[in-house]
Amino acid sequence: MKTAHSALLAALATATMAATATPSTTDEARAEAGNRVAAAEHAAALRPFEPLDSEAIAVSDTDSARRAAGQVNARLAHDIHFREMLSAGAGFKPAPIAVTDSDSARAAAGQRGHQQELLADYAEYAKMQAQTALAAAGTSNR
Repeated sequence: MKTAHSALLAALATATMAATATPSTTDEARAEAGNRVAAAEHAAALRPFEPLDSEAIAVSDTDSARRAAGQVNARLAHDIHFREMLSAGAGFKPAPIAVTDSDSARAAAGQRGHQQELLADYAEYAKMQAQTALAAAGTSNR
């Protein structure tokens, strides 16, 4: 069910992006592709990790090793983002970057932007958890 919901979200995002005007330059096409990937990653990051291939992969050749490594990398990336999001929601902040030049100013701005994204993700996650709890409480009271 969750996999079907995620696939539906990805298909809807793809269809919406396809309906927009065709990019006129390679940079615009890359930016649009990046936006689509970011939207899909954002939607997936808020859900519990479910590997597409839930069975254990027996590594016997290069292709199966790549599939196994892909599964591990996907789980690690999801777990890292989820941990950062929960930490931001709990009030933990990274050490501030001292601004001394334009490079450190960019790094500090990137850090603030990342922190704001994590807080927005946490707010959405908390809202989803509250809706799930309300739905569960509503079905148990019937």
